[in-house]
Amino acid sequence: MQELVVIILTLDEEPNLPAALASVGTRAPVLVLDSGSSDRTQEIAREGGAELHVRKFDDYSSQRNHSLDLVRDRFRWVLFLDADERMTPELWAEIDQVLPREDVDGVYIGWVFEVLGRDLRHGSFGIASNLRLMRADKARFGRATHERVDDREMRVIRLRHKIRHADAKPLAEWFRKHIRYAQWEAKHYVEGTDKARGLEGFNLRTKAGRTVGLRWAYNKLPLFVRPFLHLGRTVVLHGAWRDGLPGLMYAGMQSLWYPMMTDLFILEEKRRRKHEDES
Repeated sequence: MQELVVIILTLDEEPNLPAALASVGTRAPVLVLDSGSSDRTQEIAREGGAELHVRKFDDYSSQRNHSLDLVRDRFRWVLFLDADERMTPELWAEIDQVLPREDVDGVYIGWVFEVLGRDLRHGSFGIASNLRLMRADKARFGRATHERVDDREMRVIRLRHKIRHADAKPLAEWFRKHIRYAQWEAKHYVEGTDKARGLEGFNLRTKAGRTVGLRWAYNKLPLFVRPFLHLGRTVVLHGAWRDGLPGLMYAGMQSLWYPMMTDLFILEEKRRRKHEDES
């Protein structure tokens, strides 16, 4: 059993992958699970010494669970890193202190998000974190979009230092990606996936459990009202304004434009299905 492996999911990440691999360096082996890139992503992974696997993309949970299956018998800990993210020496030092501990099963890590040359530290990023470091034998992802681990039975902590998010792709790629996310979210809403799940997994002890409750409450709000409430929460309550124009711009993108687009896709899908039923 080796101590730690870093897993990176990729699809056409030629501009980002070299920096992500460099931020890991020789601190841990890297496994890249690619979804069929058409650029040099796979070549870069091999040249960087990563273990490369290719799997057709179904959804994010399936990809992450497949990658866990590939390493579960070989590594005690797994660290998930996105191709547009970078580890820092300070974060590595903090992780090194966690790995020997027997009283921790999962570790939440936040982000510093770079937009237009400015580091965003407030708004949604002031409180945001994901379960990124976890014991390989205890983790399993659920929910196809905005996937998460059910950590109710896990002993979790949150680190002080954060991952740097610095996407080298044009800003237009962010919009294209979130259009896809919004379509997936709309599909879950219309098909009742989240409604059927209800408050399953809800608890106040862990972030994943609290997220279940927040998403349940959010889905109870009226369409086209909830995006404005989301924006107000991000800008006022979480202080996105403190990051200046880049912070307000990103808050508008993430907390108003994206959820508004999701609601539009929901309305469109409902009208389409109604038309089909009447035909």
